[in-house]
Amino acid sequence: MIDIVLLVILGGSMLLGLIRGLVGTLVSTAAWLLAGWVAFEFGGQAGFWLSDDGSPTMSETFGGYALSFISVMVVVVAIGAMTRSLVQSAGLSGMDRMLGAALGLLRGAFLACLLVLLLGFTPLPREPSWRQSAVLPVLVPGAGWMRSKLPDWSMPEMDFRNPLPAGDNARVDAAAVPLLQGVVRQAIEGARTGPSPRPAAGDPANIEEGGQDPANIEATGQAQADPADIHAARQGPHDRQRSSSQ
Repeated sequence: MIDIVLLVILGGSMLLGLIRGLVGTLVSTAAWLLAGWVAFEFGGQAGFWLSDDGSPTMSETFGGYALSFISVMVVVVAIGAMTRSLVQSAGLSGMDRMLGAALGLLRGAFLACLLVLLLGFTPLPREPSWRQSAVLPVLVPGAGWMRSKLPDWSMPEMDFRNPLPAGDNARVDAAAVPLLQGVVRQAIEGARTGPSPRPAAGDPANIEEGGQDPANIEATGQAQADPADIHAARQGPHDRQRSSSQ
């Protein structure tokens, strides 16, 4: 389907150039090509001129592109009108019409490239008919040149031949998929099992080597003293001498 649309554009422009002849097609083609080139080359700078603070908004940027395109079209069409009036008095030959058809084909190629660029905004590049097109490989370089002249924020980076979306819709590396799946699986299993229960206080199996017996720990957290040590500490010097003499 995309090939039919592109071929209609190319064939229609070529036929119109054959009817108009070289001069008419030359003027029309020059107007379109020159206006398009000026718009893509200087449209962004014109947007800065339209901005008051040197930071153009989206509307000012598009206004710069439109102003550049329309200004060149008006100038070239005015020059072409005067040229046609001079040439019509001399008449047109068959060679003039053939050259007009060639220029019409060139103009159609430019319009087709512009259409391919605009269709990059749509989901159409992911369709099988787009990837199987026989005309697109000829037009994609021209559409890529137009894309390179646009601001980076004006449209996403497009892959005209790949069905996957690009730009802000970045691809995930296939080698990272198993790793991501493992991380997600561990997170889900941890949420299901919950945190590990803490060991019960006073379990002799949980006493570390060199640690204190939980049975001797008071509520304040200090170890209880041996009663024999307390009794010895309370005896005075006379009591100790009496005990030794006995």
